[in-house]
Amino acid sequence: MIVWRDAMSVGAPALDADHKRLIDLINMTEQWIGQDNWRQVSTVTDDLLRYVDEHFRREEAVMAATKYPEIDAHKKGHEALAFKAKLLHDKFRAATQEEDLKTCSQVLIRVLTDWLVTHILKEDMKYKPFIPKKAPPPPPPAPVMEMYSGLPPKEDEEARKARREARNKDIEYELPPNLAHLLTRLEYVVPELPEPAKGFESFDKLCEAAIGRRIDKVLVFFQRHNPALKRELPPFFLASPEFAEKFKAAVTKLIFPAIWESRNIRMLATSYEWAEDDTDSFWDHVTKPLEDSILQGWNSGWDELKLVETKKPDGTKVFQVKDNTKALREMLAPSSPEAYDIPKIGNREIETLRSLLDPRNDWWKRLNHAWRICHDLYEQEKDPRIFQQKAREGALRDNLLGAFAKFPPEWGDFLVLACHRVFPRVSSAFLESFVCNFGTTEGQRELHVPYTVRYLRQVKEDPDIWLRERNAEQEWQSQMKELSNYLANREADETEKRR
Repeated sequence: MIVWRDAMSVGAPALDADHKRLIDLINMTEQWIGQDNWRQVSTVTDDLLRYVDEHFRREEAVMAATKYPEIDAHKKGHEALAFKAKLLHDKFRAATQEEDLKTCSQVLIRVLTDWLVTHILKEDMKYKPFIPKKAPPPPPPAPVMEMYSGLPPKEDEEARKARREARNKDIEYELPPNLAHLLTRLEYVVPELPEPAKGFESFDKLCEAAIGRRIDKVLVFFQRHNPALKRELPPFFLASPEFAEKFKAAVTKLIFPAIWESRNIRMLATSYEWAEDDTDSFWDHVTKPLEDSILQGWNSGWDELKLVETKKPDGTKVFQVKDNTKALREMLAPSSPEAYDIPKIGNREIETLRSLLDPRNDWWKRLNHAWRICHDLYEQEKDPRIFQQKAREGALRDNLLGAFAKFPPEWGDFLVLACHRVFPRVSSAFLESFVCNFGTTEGQRELHVPYTVRYLRQVKEDPDIWLRERNAEQEWQSQMKELSNYLANREADETEKRR
């Protein structure tokens, strides 16, 4: 089994995520070869063709943005690999005998392994120096961060317990009225996930609802917001309950027909008593091959919606929009400009929407754990209410950068915007500083955090937003200085009284 190591990184989070995906394909292929499951190995080539299309375009865009001098030679290498992938795909399709499938499988694993060793670990490393450097790695965590580094030593358990109790207990001071709000605990709305539904009249309805619940677990997570925090621009589309309802309707109409083409899914209805299942327990009966079938249908449905590149008679490239894609645009359009912000749907947005379901992963707990860390780091680094050892400067930023490797790459972008909607001091200036970790130009940054870059463009169109946020920050700094002086004088007075 191949394990990702930091030495394999090319310095671009989105490309690293793609390379990790290739490693997953290699490990999956080796697993099925070890089980003599040749027919299952053949499904890898479908994912491989999709990987080739998506990753090569993304990588070449990065090389163009960074002005990599050997881009033409690298593109030729991509063409050779794409040809091999298509050839293997066709050979698997033509193979009917077990022995032929076995031979193709053995060739596939050699090609994939050589791809990793020769192309990624050798050729891709050549453009690494051209990738803008990210923020330096964080220093070893302070004791306050031990709760995030794994299980603590047993002898520290009492200290951890005391720290948790202190963290959850407000510190009471008698403050002047103009400073009292600085010690108020941060509160915001965290939408609750509804209980799983059951009692479906047909297996089809159960299956659709179970897939819809997996999607809801992502969309509901991003709907958290702070009513006391007035952001003047509309929320990003994943943060809107209205969008969630429209998206589910679009999936039912445009994507589920492709999923139902799988014979494996239809056969599941006859393999067990599904009538007592709910939308969570349904997944207990979904085997690995069935997960792959659902994912294949899901991906196929989105692939059918992609814009097709064509050329005009004069050679100009244009994108042809299919009728179903036009229907998708209409179905996902907000009821008003204030409801939510969504770009005109193109291939990038289709990839983002595709990322909202992975039958192999229930993201709910991991997303909420990641948020808990963001919340705690925000308090420790930026919230004056917490009187304890502070997190170092930049801790929240570095944690958000790390999220890009833990989730589908598109979600890191939305996690940053969710922090902006909830945490008062994660301002537009914070976002502007954050995106600088992804390149020196707007084009480079847009490759990795397109929706945050889009949001910042909208902010720049209204300079008053910057001005109001700057004034709010200056007022906060002034109040913090006043609070510090007040507490210092109060402590001095109490010391004098004890004498």
